[in-house]
Amino acid sequence: MQDSLEDWVHEAGSMGDVYANSHCNIAATWNSSSDDGCFTKRNPSEVEGLIVNPKWTGLKTTTFRVVEFGLWENLVTSAGLNKRAWVVQERLLAPRVLHFGRTQLAWECHEVDACETYPAGLLVAQQSEHTMHKALDPGTEGKKLQSMGDSRSSPNLHAHHIWNKIVAAYTAGELTVASDKLVAITGLAVRMQSLIQSEYLAGLWRDTLSSDLLWKVIGGKQANGLPSTRVVQFRAPSWSWAALDGHIMPGRPNTERILISIEEAVTDPVVPGNPLGQLKSGWIRLRGVLLSGTVKPLESSTSQPDKLPVYFAAGNNTAEHWIFQDIQNELSDQSVFCLVVSTKNQYDGTLVQGLALHCTDTVKATYRRVGLFEGEYKSSKQHSLIQYSKSTRRVELSGDAESQTIVLI
Repeated sequence: MQDSLEDWVHEAGSMGDVYANSHCNIAATWNSSSDDGCFTKRNPSEVEGLIVNPKWTGLKTTTFRVVEFGLWENLVTSAGLNKRAWVVQERLLAPRVLHFGRTQLAWECHEVDACETYPAGLLVAQQSEHTMHKALDPGTEGKKLQSMGDSRSSPNLHAHHIWNKIVAAYTAGELTVASDKLVAITGLAVRMQSLIQSEYLAGLWRDTLSSDLLWKVIGGKQANGLPSTRVVQFRAPSWSWAALDGHIMPGRPNTERILISIEEAVTDPVVPGNPLGQLKSGWIRLRGVLLSGTVKPLESSTSQPDKLPVYFAAGNNTAEHWIFQDIQNELSDQSVFCLVVSTKNQYDGTLVQGLALHCTDTVKATYRRVGLFEGEYKSSKQHSLIQYSKSTRRVELSGDAESQTIVLI
């Protein structure tokens, strides 16, 4: 229906079913716009690969094939079409994809990645994080999850790891329309929800929400190298990665210690009854310990412009505390609150993680996220409220650390 938001949301949300129920998706992978088609001029001899027959004195003549290790990345992963965020779910949900590449055809299914040069499948030496992309399909993984036993904890944890990889791949793509951020991944969210049976909250999941909050913008940048940006018009609450345009490293499901208690989490969809689509608002009410600190800009240039040291008013600050900014240069010599969310043991100490927050309303105790907070603890009592025991290798909040109820928006 022309100019109908509800009709567009419904049709956009059903695109996942369209691709999932197809037999084969034909993709003009090499091109970056709708002006180009599937076909391009190419040199057929390149498909055969480079054969070398060296001759050495006194040695038997042997034939060698020159292997391009980055073949799949150049032909498929980094091709123009696959830089679009919408294509992530199209590529994952379609059972088979026939890629029209710049130099040759490529085939992608749940069994094999192949191309004209290697019709039986890529060589083991060519397989990397760029290959077997369809292993991220929640539907395929569902069979593996079911085979892992009756315990739901292990399969659910595995499913969340799969979702995190999907989010990382999805946020590496680009969107023409900013408001499509949550819509363009709806099909995958529906498929994943059927597996983990958890409430979907703006790209995060209710049963792992505490650790899901601990996402980070990789290098403070988008996948194209530009600095991450925060959209002006509301798209998602600040605690969701969908609020930004940036390449995201999702928070890993924490099976160790969570130090906050989530009391309520709510998202308000634009279209009633469709919580997986566009949102009007969202908030989380929780109890936790807030540390008041000050951000100090680094005196010299750094390879991580998004990373800034934070110093707390209480404690001797002998631990290393850092804030990874969601947006570069958003924090500079100003006060900030750090919500301690979780601890994780490392080989030589404990990593404390949490959220860097700005207070938006002191009366209502509302805060918005501005970054990820981390502290490394390797010796005893490094902060008056956070204490580390070297013997037990555990971080404890002292009796002086008072929890308070806050609202994240």
